[in-house]
Amino acid sequence: MMKWCCLIVFIFCTIGVSKGGILSGKCLASNGTCGKKNVLCTETFGPEWTYTGKCCNERPCCKFLKAPCVPETCPNGFKLLSNQTSSANCYSIVKKWLSWHEAYAKCAQTDGAYMWRPNNEQEAKAVFTEFNIPEYWAAWTGANDIDKDGIYTFAVENSPFTLKHLPFGKVNYVDLNSPCGVHLYAVAGVSWYWEIVPCSFTNGYYICEYKLRVCP
Repeated sequence: MMKWCCLIVFIFCTIGVSKGGILSGKCLASNGTCGKKNVLCTETFGPEWTYTGKCCNERPCCKFLKAPCVPETCPNGFKLLSNQTSSANCYSIVKKWLSWHEAYAKCAQTDGAYMWRPNNEQEAKAVFTEFNIPEYWAAWTGANDIDKDGIYTFAVENSPFTLKHLPFGKVNYVDLNSPCGVHLYAVAGVSWYWEIVPCSFTNGYYICEYKLRVCP
């Protein structure tokens, strides 16, 4: 009697293993994860996942697909800096008297471009040198407080800009009546100054930035 029971258990276990892992709880596709039964993979994991087969308990096996690596060049009217150790992004600069909103609209005409976000003094100096911006001439940046709530962010790029923790330089002027747009200028390429002015103010330069996506 004891021998017969052991034989039954042995047969049951063998059947469970012999079904190619269906009951193992592991996804049968490489780079995959078990999703929810009768639910699309995109609803479970997001748009980067695709249905590839069955998993444990006949649930969908969702496979993660990385976006294809497509090398890019700068858009028309943009260029790389000569010194790319400062920044590997593309830049476009226009000498034209425009308000902050007008400059923003011009940058937005290029898909993926946004108003300049100066990250550090090295980048700012490289941009001003590359495009021959003379000292005391200010250029619009994407930093703004168009909502007038005292919170500054960079347009489109959306990272914060705070007067107490500047990326570099110092604040030279703040229009307390209508603080809105932020421009930047240099003196002798050494001292950097930020000014917060009305968005209706017209500046002589505006700079657009485009983040170049490069394959590894």
